[in-house]
Amino acid sequence: MDALTQRLSRAADYLKRETDAAFQEVWTATFHAVHTSMGGVRELDRRGAEDLVLPPPGGDPRPAHLGTEEEQREKFLSELNALLDDNRKGKCDGKALRRIAELTELFDDEQQAQVWWHRAALEGDPVAIMMLGDD
Repeated sequence: MDALTQRLSRAADYLKRETDAAFQEVWTATFHAVHTSMGGVRELDRRGAEDLVLPPPGGDPRPAHLGTEEEQREKFLSELNALLDDNRKGKCDGKALRRIAELTELFDDEQQAQVWWHRAALEGDPVAIMMLGDD
């Protein structure tokens, strides 16, 4: 397994843990679920469910899937340019530097992406630190 595949795998694992935890919080808050020590739900109260907003019927509610590959590439390039401009102005935190690293990798510049990963880690971004942990 090459270095990029390993980093992406670690990032995917991290994101899965984070989204699972966030989903669990939303589920518990929405349905007032009380969990048992066995991991199941002992009580389920749907009083909070009336506040849920569902996507409109018909069509794909995920905007990222509506554009063509070229439109997505253009969008990512525009995002990268905006972030680089913010960096020149000194407005980037660790999360923004990590996003620059991700976008730079997307455009197949592995060597340059490593520089951004290191800068993000130095700024304390936990994902960047994790990604560079085995390097």
